[in-house]
Amino acid sequence: MKSRLTEIAVQKLKPAAGRRLEVSDEGCQGLTLRITEGGKKSWSVHYRVAGRGDGGNRGPLRRMTLGAYPLLDLKAARDRARDALDTADRGDDPAEVRKDDLRAKGERTFEAICGRFVEAHAKASTVKWRDTERLLNALVVPEWRGRQIDVLDRASVHELLDDVKAEHGAGQAREVRKHVTTLFNWCVNRGYLIASPVAGMQRKDLRYRPRERVLSMDELKAVWAAAGDMGYPFGPMVRLLILTAQRRAEVANLERGWLLPDQNAFEVPARHYKTDRPQVVPLSAPALALVEALPKWNGGDFMLSTTGGKRPVSGFSKAKARLDRLSKVEDWTLHDLRRSAATHMARLGVQQEHIERVLGHEVPGVAGTYNRYSYLTEKRAALDLWGAQWK
Repeated sequence: MKSRLTEIAVQKLKPAAGRRLEVSDEGCQGLTLRITEGGKKSWSVHYRVAGRGDGGNRGPLRRMTLGAYPLLDLKAARDRARDALDTADRGDDPAEVRKDDLRAKGERTFEAICGRFVEAHAKASTVKWRDTERLLNALVVPEWRGRQIDVLDRASVHELLDDVKAEHGAGQAREVRKHVTTLFNWCVNRGYLIASPVAGMQRKDLRYRPRERVLSMDELKAVWAAAGDMGYPFGPMVRLLILTAQRRAEVANLERGWLLPDQNAFEVPARHYKTDRPQVVPLSAPALALVEALPKWNGGDFMLSTTGGKRPVSGFSKAKARLDRLSKVEDWTLHDLRRSAATHMARLGVQQEHIERVLGHEVPGVAGTYNRYSYLTEKRAALDLWGAQWK
């Protein structure tokens, strides 16, 4: 059946009883309206691709579905049909071109780009890439799944950050913003975006405010005692944080291979250290006793572990909540132990320069670049003095 279709005619057309109806549109070559027995309507186009047949002639007649009516109205269907016919006249199969376009769009969805970002950037550039992957997959991908990377604008980012802040707090929103900013900058560098939607973004509510919490000696002793009550692995971990003034990740990831028995110390490899340089940490007498008492696992080298040494200890939030209940010390974080140790070493008379070396802050010049044992004597003296407070 042929007819010069109008929008009103398309609305009124119904199939013959017991069979499907197809109407060719005389207003657009190749365009066909198909109506099923149940009354559902859809558009398709028939075409022959130039040069695909014998002797350079047009190829066999093919059909491609354009879309369902009324989501695709008559005018839009004609436009799509003409585009398909133009493509066929150029010698390209419009169905194949559409598959390529859909594939390209799938590769440009946020979740696809996010996966590439983790593989190509996070894994290669950061020690804690798994944390980046978990955060993006938990808080960002579910919100932006299926959306093309180039349609995400500043409003989209603000809405995401507002939701994360409301549900998980400003700290998590700040982390999301940090990682999303890095991801968008990577996309610009890779050519997925012309410009980052977060460039110049202002969020005063997410500004980082450095903590200044220093636990008193009485508070530290309460935490120390509570850590003893907790037992392995969190108890020794917390006590080592106090005694060594190192970051949580460096102590929690302690491996047996890091120990330097001849030095009574352990060495954090550069790939595990924030400054990308190895850090040698002398062990005071109480710290050495703690390390020597840690179990030796057959299944892995991690010394603080709930998986037989296969993976480092985790679940810090629950452990910290229990530590709070046992110690009755309020408003503090595990990182505050590092600041507190540094402050009390200064009170005991340790020079600030030596405290900086204990903390592993970057050492300028040749000494910082080439000599991993730089200031080892001074660091040992500082930590021995501090360790003497805990015998």
